[in-house]
Amino acid sequence: MRTGALISLGRATAEMEELCRSADIELLYEVVQRRPLPDRAYFIGRGRYGALKEVLRERPVDVLVINGDLRPSQHFNLESGLNVECLDRIAVVLDIFTSRAEGREAKLQVELARLRYQVPLMREWVHSAKAGEHPGFLGGGEYAVDVYYNLIRRRIARIEAGLQELARDGDMRRGVRRYKGFQAVCLAGYTNAGKSSLMERMTGEEVLIADRMFSTLDTTTRRMGPSKVLLTDTIGFFRDLPPFLVESFRNTLQDVFTADLVVLVVDSSEPIPIIKDKVMAVRDVLGRGLMAGELIVALNKIDQGRDNLAEAMMVVRDALEPMCTLGVSALTGEGIDALIAIIDSYFRPPITVNVAMRNDAGAASEVSWLYDSFFVESVEYGDDVKVAFRCASDEVDRVTERLRSLPGTKWVSTATDAVDDN
Repeated sequence: MRTGALISLGRATAEMEELCRSADIELLYEVVQRRPLPDRAYFIGRGRYGALKEVLRERPVDVLVINGDLRPSQHFNLESGLNVECLDRIAVVLDIFTSRAEGREAKLQVELARLRYQVPLMREWVHSAKAGEHPGFLGGGEYAVDVYYNLIRRRIARIEAGLQELARDGDMRRGVRRYKGFQAVCLAGYTNAGKSSLMERMTGEEVLIADRMFSTLDTTTRRMGPSKVLLTDTIGFFRDLPPFLVESFRNTLQDVFTADLVVLVVDSSEPIPIIKDKVMAVRDVLGRGLMAGELIVALNKIDQGRDNLAEAMMVVRDALEPMCTLGVSALTGEGIDALIAIIDSYFRPPITVNVAMRNDAGAASEVSWLYDSFFVESVEYGDDVKVAFRCASDEVDRVTERLRSLPGTKWVSTATDAVDDN
């Protein structure tokens, strides 16, 4: 674990402290300067910059963490002047990403984001080197910097080509799932809102759960019970994400934008102003009209209190206009059945088919086929096997003709859901 000092301009530091904890940075102390805007040269004022030099001599740390986003010139001035590694908010996030990525696609996306982050820094270092200022941590001088800069550009091109190939594989995989009749539901939301815990509750399958920010980087997909609904857990969102970071994770975000239904998970235990800020951050990433599917909002962690629940529902409705909003608890299971019922009803086909077949080996294979192909609601075993399942209207003739042609079929009936005009 590295030691660090946090530099802040009077902003709330709770989220940055949580990021540092997730990045295994132990904050030994904080330096706060209250000012409305960052200094153009050093982020903090020149007087506080001089004082910080003295503090670092007396209490050295491995990294200096900036509670904000540094411009390349600010980064260069701080790092070369203080002779200590400086990490702004995005750099800490990228450190977390680097330590969490496991799959090939996630690793490539993280590397691409990190390199894109470094390009403007390289430009600044090249400019400073040509002006006669050689950054201490790049001891080879301007030639080493120029070479490294060119290596970055070539590596970015190779990664982009690799990600395009993986994106085509992802499109093909999603196409195969749709061809087989599977519906895609994507869990989205701010980092550490409880998406992975909710997924485990809804699918009954074990997934990685950690009380850390960005614990999930690799996309995880599980089947939701016996239905043909696939639930996908994706990377958590974060406020004020720079465009290069969103673009680097385009492959992962495709699961959100192409899903038939998106379940947005919101931490309802937080104060309303924080909930509002995070919901707006999610809206900025998702954008209006970019998603192919409808949106459901699940206000998680209602086991920690319901005082804010009604107001939180109003906040998300005003900001996102979801199809529906409900409170759930991934910890206790409260509200999970209601959420699953909403998802099932959204995908439930309008035609109900009832069939009775002689209980033999042939019936067993047909029941298995029905489970694989349609929305099976019930199966009763006795002398006959009675199955109730749902299918789309354009599939009815094909399915009923097949079932009636089976030697063991006793009868087949269909019914259509009534349409509520109100």
